[in-house]
Amino acid sequence: MHRPNTAIARFWAETPKQIRRLSVLLLPLGTVLFFVGLRLDATDGWTGHDYLLNVYSGLTGACFGIPVALLLLNRLTSAQDEVRQAEQARQRAGEEATAFQQSLLSGFEASDLADLTTRVAALQAQLADLRLKRADDPARSEAVHDFLAAFDRLLPSPSGDPRPSLGALHHTEERAAVSEWRSRIRVRWTVLNTEVRPTLHGQDWPEAVAAEAQHACERLLVQGRNPWKSTGAEAGGVTAMLYFLQDVDALCRAATALEIYK
Repeated sequence: MHRPNTAIARFWAETPKQIRRLSVLLLPLGTVLFFVGLRLDATDGWTGHDYLLNVYSGLTGACFGIPVALLLLNRLTSAQDEVRQAEQARQRAGEEATAFQQSLLSGFEASDLADLTTRVAALQAQLADLRLKRADDPARSEAVHDFLAAFDRLLPSPSGDPRPSLGALHHTEERAAVSEWRSRIRVRWTVLNTEVRPTLHGQDWPEAVAAEAQHACERLLVQGRNPWKSTGAEAGGVTAMLYFLQDVDALCRAATALEIYK
């Protein structure tokens, strides 16, 4: 579809059809009346017709004044509507950003988003250090124990028992809980990305982190990236856990970026 490439053309294209039709009718008529009036004035045609002159002048002025007033009023109204719609869009974005953040936090024992972000980053660092240790390194068992203890504090086991290993998070209740959590995250992000985002018209929308969050939502807890569905081997559990934490980290960064709307 062709879009007008000048400000005047866009202004005219955005004007309601009824106002455009009235303007097309009255403005040429006003122009004709104006020049006829000048012609009559030059030939003393108005002499002795003061009342008719007043009526004629008022009609000529109306032909110009009515379209101009309607065009300006429409523009003012449109500008006010745009401001109102932008404010409503930002308000809804704030509400949905809050709901997204609450859904994200609902899966963890974190005091706030900053706390969750910090602890997830620390867990990622622990895993990165763990992956550098050889299987026969005596320090590896201690590193695994420290990681699981920190993870238990962030996401307590429903049974209350410490998790035995990185590849054995198979408690039925816990698996159901994280699955529900993933569903909440995906629903809230879908609303933000597909319903709220288009209404913002680019108002500070964090493109880069939003793209990462979209990717994270698509991959979150899928096969191979879900430590609750890993093969049970420790290496597989480490890899799946690392992917899970990376996805959570991306979601945390998106939630933080969206706080501008709150």
